[in-house]
Amino acid sequence: MKKYKKLILWVSVADLLLLMVLFVLCAVADSIRAGENEGSEINMYGYSGETYNASMTMEDHAASMKLKDKAFGDDIYERQVIPSGEAMGIYMKTDGVMVVDVCSFRNSDGKACCPVEGILQTGDYIVSVDGRNISKRSELLSMVAAGNGQSMDLEYVRDDKTFRKSVIPEKNESGNYLLGAWVKDDVSGIGTITFVDGTRFMALGHSVSDVDTGLMMRCSTGGMYTTNITNISKSYSDQPGRLQGSIAYRKALVGIIDGNSASGIYGHLDEAYCSTRYSDAERMYIAKGDDVRSGRAYIYSRMNGELSKYEIDIEIVDCDADDKNIEFHVIDNDLIELTGGVVQGMSGSPIVQDGKIIGAVTHVFVNDPTRGYGIFIENMLEE
Repeated sequence: MKKYKKLILWVSVADLLLLMVLFVLCAVADSIRAGENEGSEINMYGYSGETYNASMTMEDHAASMKLKDKAFGDDIYERQVIPSGEAMGIYMKTDGVMVVDVCSFRNSDGKACCPVEGILQTGDYIVSVDGRNISKRSELLSMVAAGNGQSMDLEYVRDDKTFRKSVIPEKNESGNYLLGAWVKDDVSGIGTITFVDGTRFMALGHSVSDVDTGLMMRCSTGGMYTTNITNISKSYSDQPGRLQGSIAYRKALVGIIDGNSASGIYGHLDEAYCSTRYSDAERMYIAKGDDVRSGRAYIYSRMNGELSKYEIDIEIVDCDADDKNIEFHVIDNDLIELTGGVVQGMSGSPIVQDGKIIGAVTHVFVNDPTRGYGIFIENMLEE
């Protein structure tokens, strides 16, 4: 009998431990789902670092919006700035709801239809429905569903011009009302800060663009988030690699994006974050395009947390190009061993020559990832 009592006791303890394990797993799963719901087109999960953004929110954007020339001033070449090379999580909200594609579907009669055909097109931004402003995909879908097939007045922006048209949604074979438009309201990924000027920054060296259409995103607000690089997928010939990182959107906000331009994004970072991260960082002047020459230069990178300087050889300098001003060859074995050369996510990494910042990494040669392009800082600073 004692043997059975002991057996029952051990079974009870085992059941209790199993319940505790299941409880923990459920809690972890809930926290991961919460992160995903705020998230990204890239697989990014929780960051456990410090929180610097107690008073910073993306809603600050409207009050802090500045044009690029006003943000940095005409005297930017007369003062020293900090070459960064820090990888950051980037999240941007669209200004309205972006139309990615217009497509047909089967209506309740089984016929192909597309209510917005001839009205909307890829790259349009729906900004209001029946006079009500919208900024989220979910808002548009809810209003279409609640309309029960009644005519709706759409206001949309195309090439900075505003249009208004009436559309009648149709019911699909599953009984849901649709417009026939594939839309999205945000974009996210990893990019690199080029330089920090006080609390102002520039990054990427090219625009934040929609991955499906390649079009530059028209954005209402955006944030910069600390990220841990958890994996580097190396580049090989015809197979570009990428930086992969983890971001917690609820507590890792350290910067606000003030603008998205063809030559990069810009904005301001949290003052406490800059003080902690960059107080002892190396400072240098910015060079103009005419000062750039062929020969030895360095890519500055903090993808591993600490500043590293990787040697490159600048082979061609093109002062007349808009963005591909510098053609370079990575000759640093440490960088080739780490990444294979240039990978996605390194865009914006500062290029330094003769003790000055001359440009930023922008593109990789697909057939040879040890080669890439860079843009002049001078061109990044232009509107």
